[in-house]
Amino acid sequence: MIQNAVPKSFGTVRLTPEGANDIKVDPLVDPRHLSDPADWPAYRRGLRFARQIGAEMRRGGYDVEEDRFPKNDEDAELDAYIREHGLSSQHLLSSCRMKKLEDGGVVDFELKVHGIKGLRIADGSVVPEMIASRPQATVVMIAERCAEFIRSGWKDKPFGRMTRY
Repeated sequence: MIQNAVPKSFGTVRLTPEGANDIKVDPLVDPRHLSDPADWPAYRRGLRFARQIGAEMRRGGYDVEEDRFPKNDEDAELDAYIREHGLSSQHLLSSCRMKKLEDGGVVDFELKVHGIKGLRIADGSVVPEMIASRPQATVVMIAERCAEFIRSGWKDKPFGRMTRY
């Protein structure tokens, strides 16, 4: 069983003073990968497992060399290797969490941005907490649900019905 499959580290996305009123100014993004000590064991297990796979392949007659690998399997050596060579393959999620405003949320349960009339967010940023898989299906579901919310708001409006062309 995979333990700690969901990263515990949290980063930040903030507006600069210049960017608060100018969408052309990029926000400050600090993913803070591996800032939570609970995330390190999963990376160590991954390196140890990769080394085992290489050893099995060599035993099976494949010409496999260890390239750019830690010198040994000690935690300190693995950690140094991860700091130097580690990359994240995680999709960035949860920067505009779907929660109540008082709980730190940015959007409500109909994907409406708290305090901004007429704006919804329908992407991976609304996921309340990290998920332990690729987010594609989750994001498609969020988009489909957002479309339903929008359509349901149109049904009582004069030109709100969807028509097929």
